[in-house]
Amino acid sequence: MSDDNPERHHGPELWTERQATEYLRLRWTGRDATRAALKAGVAGAPIRVRNALLYRADEVRAALDRTAHPCEIAARVDRPVFVARMAPREADPESSWRTWRGADVLAPRNEQVDAARAWWHLGDRLYALVRALASAKGMPFVVNCGGIVVLGAEIVGMDRELEAEGMAISRARRDQASSRQPYTRLASAFVLREPGPWFEGQYGRRWKTGAGGPFRVVGR
Repeated sequence: MSDDNPERHHGPELWTERQATEYLRLRWTGRDATRAALKAGVAGAPIRVRNALLYRADEVRAALDRTAHPCEIAARVDRPVFVARMAPREADPESSWRTWRGADVLAPRNEQVDAARAWWHLGDRLYALVRALASAKGMPFVVNCGGIVVLGAEIVGMDRELEAEGMAISRARRDQASSRQPYTRLASAFVLREPGPWFEGQYGRRWKTGAGGPFRVVGR
């Protein structure tokens, strides 16, 4: 009796990191941005073979399919959105409360939240805005890695338990700043809750926020 299932004999179709990157660049433009999103897990966990990383072709195709429609978050909410632009997961050995920071969609949800909620260096006006929105009705919080939406949440406050650590981080930056350009930002850690309906169906979509620093506040 013949077996018509090719995967039973040959396994899933696998692509090299280079093949996956080039395929995703059919819609994404930057090679570095595409690789960052891959490393964050948007196309699943890679299989390491010797010195190479291999990706399941079906998961790479699915990742591209999710970017077919533009992100709708900014149009769905009547509040400013805090867009955190993060690199893929990296160790955070100096932290007293987490082991890594950045973006990793394959990690447990609670770890992803801890990795993203600090540290955000806010000026006085933005700090006041975030705190006011958080206490009133929550501020949408979106993590973007390589131009792809990888996490959604809502800011509902500032973490007072980490306030002393944030002040120490700010103080260290202030000591390193020049007298001509004094450092006045406060390192903040957010308290996050699950996102509202505005995030439904938005994971994996492409959201280009333009050039800039580690975060942007977008929308009304």
